[in-house]
Amino acid sequence: MMKNWKVALLLAACLTFSGFASNSAFAQSPNASIYVVHGIPGHDVSEALDPALPVDVQVDGAVCLVSGLKFGDIAGPFTIPANTYSITISLANTLKPCSNATLLGPVSVTVTAGENASVVAYLNAEGAPGVKAFENDLTPTPSGKSRLIVQHTAYAPPVDIAVSQDTFILGNNPFTHPIATVRDLTNGEQAAALFTSGKLWNYPQTQVTLTPAGKSSPVIGPYFFQLVPHDVYLIYAVGSVSTGSFTLISKIIPGV
Repeated sequence: MMKNWKVALLLAACLTFSGFASNSAFAQSPNASIYVVHGIPGHDVSEALDPALPVDVQVDGAVCLVSGLKFGDIAGPFTIPANTYSITISLANTLKPCSNATLLGPVSVTVTAGENASVVAYLNAEGAPGVKAFENDLTPTPSGKSRLIVQHTAYAPPVDIAVSQDTFILGNNPFTHPIATVRDLTNGEQAAALFTSGKLWNYPQTQVTLTPAGKSSPVIGPYFFQLVPHDVYLIYAVGSVSTGSFTLISKIIPGV
């Protein structure tokens, strides 16, 4: 579900896969692309697990798409034919990837021709591990604009996302002003918007903070981004508020 930002220019969505091109069974279909995002800290599943929780990702029980993916990693983009796929995730096996018992899945994921998406291993609203696909908006950005896309995939309550920018420096401190807010973004939702980009020296810098809905004290941030024209910034809220693993991971897609 997409939330609207309170700005004049709005809106967006995301996914991406590649090592399939050599498989003749897929050769005739139009393609999509996906990123695979690891957003589950090991200790949020079991204290016995490695906090980095390295995993292997398998598609349709046959293609070992990613091996050794750790918490906070983003793999891809991978190019794949538009189709519905069965995704399974297992603890990483360095000697024989994708051979361990299934840890999560199988989960059905559908991608359409021309789509770009993020396939995220995440903690759902009940704190249980899951897999969710988000369509990424990679439509061309206007001149002088960048796009921010924030996806809430953390075991956390609804959040308000505030975006602000530095306008000038007063003494040694930058003066910031809010430029957009999205409220009540819940687990499994995303929000996106276009923002003015470019810089004079090292300003403006864009700040992103996440605050429990209706509260004033951020639980994440500020995270700083120097926006570059025509770049898309994918931002994933991951982890758990209750264990202190709640954080942001990000991916920049240039030249959109």
